[in-house]
Amino acid sequence: MSMRWIVAAVACTTLLGSVTGCAGQEKRLAPVSSSAVIGHWKGDCGATLDVARNGHFAFAEFPSGEGPHDELRLSGSGQWYLYRGGKGAPPPSLDLKYDRTLFSLLFTRSSDGALTGMRFEEEDRTCSFTRKG
Repeated sequence: MSMRWIVAAVACTTLLGSVTGCAGQEKRLAPVSSSAVIGHWKGDCGATLDVARNGHFAFAEFPSGEGPHDELRLSGSGQWYLYRGGKGAPPPSLDLKYDRTLFSLLFTRSSDGALTGMRFEEEDRTCSFTRKG
């Protein structure tokens, strides 16, 4: 084997090792806490969401995800919980169990990991929620 091939093989191995090592060093955000989601939230789609400490929520004019342009809206209450996500799983979310339906709101976070909002993604649009009051 020529010296040129040995140098190329060592360079490729070193490069691959450095790229793989960097992937393991990505900053992992701390999970969103229950206290971070408690409160009154308003959606840019006209919906409101009240998340209580006792694991219950109430919403009004919440997008159902059904009908053209989501004409069907829901009002009612149910239970919430935090889904933590994981490797190869859907991203972390606030999950709302309403009747027999589960709605997942994905978290929007700042660069330092603080919760800045939540979003409910539908087929043709997204409803983004921000905390009010």
